[in-house]
Amino acid sequence: MQDLINPIFQSPENLESAFVDGLDNMLAQDELGVFILVLANALFDDKLWKLLKPKLIKKFEHLKSQPITGADDDVAVFNKLIKLDLNELEVTKWREIGGFEVQYNPLRALRPQRLSGAKTQGMNAEFDENGFHFNKPFLQKEIFWSGQFFSKNVSLFYNKFPFANFHGLVVVESEKQHPQLLTYELHQFAWMMTNTVSLNIPGFSLAYNAYGAYASVNHFHLQCFVRDKALPIENDEKYPLVNYTFQSVGDAWEFIEALHRDEQPYNLVYQNNKILCVVRQRQDDYTHADWTAGYAWYEACGGVSTFDLDSFNNLKELDLKEELLKLKIT
Repeated sequence: MQDLINPIFQSPENLESAFVDGLDNMLAQDELGVFILVLANALFDDKLWKLLKPKLIKKFEHLKSQPITGADDDVAVFNKLIKLDLNELEVTKWREIGGFEVQYNPLRALRPQRLSGAKTQGMNAEFDENGFHFNKPFLQKEIFWSGQFFSKNVSLFYNKFPFANFHGLVVVESEKQHPQLLTYELHQFAWMMTNTVSLNIPGFSLAYNAYGAYASVNHFHLQCFVRDKALPIENDEKYPLVNYTFQSVGDAWEFIEALHRDEQPYNLVYQNNKILCVVRQRQDDYTHADWTAGYAWYEACGGVSTFDLDSFNNLKELDLKEELLKLKIT
């Protein structure tokens, strides 16, 4: 099987080398979106920040001296960056609070909300060619790898505002313009890709945010990441959100189909030979706290990303439990 997959998926070292080299090479471009992506990824990892910081500062000064043009979202983010001193930006910080995993990730404050801030109804919306999607020409420079995986065309984008190690967006058959609705075929693909890659890269996982569960783009995608320890939800037998673990792709699909029939939003995490499903409130049906941008798969599983340093320093276990309980199905 190893000979059938791309070399970047054949070892942790290959993945890290390709990931870092790709970011470094991107800095040769004079594109706002690419610069923002490299900056956010570098600030997630201390080693990467030390490596790329001199080049990033040099590129930042160059871009500021040029006419500011690009996609509307990128221009908006860059105009906010201009007000900051890159030398004072801090790498992501981490805390554990009562079993919750909390990270201070200031650059995510600049992330556009897109669909995660929209009103939703049902389990999907029609693909909108005029809306934001991964086939936009300006996004093609943000692709980390593309090729065939189990006979499907796959594009692996860097996550522009990462909150996990080797965080990417896996866009499957982008040319078919699938909306963000899981089908059995796509579910089976996610299962096979996770199980195959994790043989070579332990901890490789895929996550899925259903429509209404803080999916940010209505163009079918999964999030990939590598994690060397269990998610907080996996360590808590009394976790407040309804969640199930499946070790069969078929059993998981029967449950997911039932959720679709009930128009019940959910988040999934595909791990090596198991699937974690969290059933939760629709994003429209509660108001999240100011210290979070909303709860998608990572937050629903007990991780918290905040872009406010005071919140990071002062959040208590009770605050995190109360926020999580807003998602509980009653």
